[in-house]
Amino acid sequence: MLTTGFAMATESRQSLESVNEAASSFLTSQLASYGDRASFQLGKLDNRLSLAACQKMEVVLPHGNRLVGNTSVRVNCIKGAKWSVNLPVAVSIQADYWVSARALPSGYELTENDMERRSGDLSQLPATVVVDHTTAVGRLLIGGTPAGAPLRTDQLRAPYAVKVNEYVKVIASGQGFEVASEGRALGNANEGQQVSVKMITGAVVQGIAKSAGTVEIRY
Repeated sequence: MLTTGFAMATESRQSLESVNEAASSFLTSQLASYGDRASFQLGKLDNRLSLAACQKMEVVLPHGNRLVGNTSVRVNCIKGAKWSVNLPVAVSIQADYWVSARALPSGYELTENDMERRSGDLSQLPATVVVDHTTAVGRLLIGGTPAGAPLRTDQLRAPYAVKVNEYVKVIASGQGFEVASEGRALGNANEGQQVSVKMITGAVVQGIAKSAGTVEIRY
């Protein structure tokens, strides 16, 4: 939860303008890193609202809210009175994002040539849209995607460290010993997941998938 505190002068009633100013200052600070690519339009409080005087206000972005698109901030009085009000705000952030350069099938491993850069308002795009293409290179698509569709982090997964029916290196280790052998993976597994391996002796063992087609068994 993003939060900023503001000290206030003591009055009989709290100025609604000062509440708006605190929210505006908070938003300006939080969006400063975007420079002129970010803007916001803050809603107004109902003029009929009467708030007790506050010596210190705290502005927060409620848990689960994103600081983009139609959202809200909460202004809390944390000294001198006890009240809380929500202010609606529309936040626009212009940024680069990445789309598929052509139609791609499920399970496809992405390369830089499979992606194209676009620019737009993040409030009009999925929350998980890819904004750094280097994080998508080498990832596999979960489900296919049409040409020009925004790529999303939730539709990407890491390649399997161990693939079914492929031969893997099995390293068994324990107190004072380590033995390496070979076997055939009986399933797919990401790094850190458990996988069964059929050894050349015919025995089936279970271990933890590691990088580069290695399975580790600890005793």
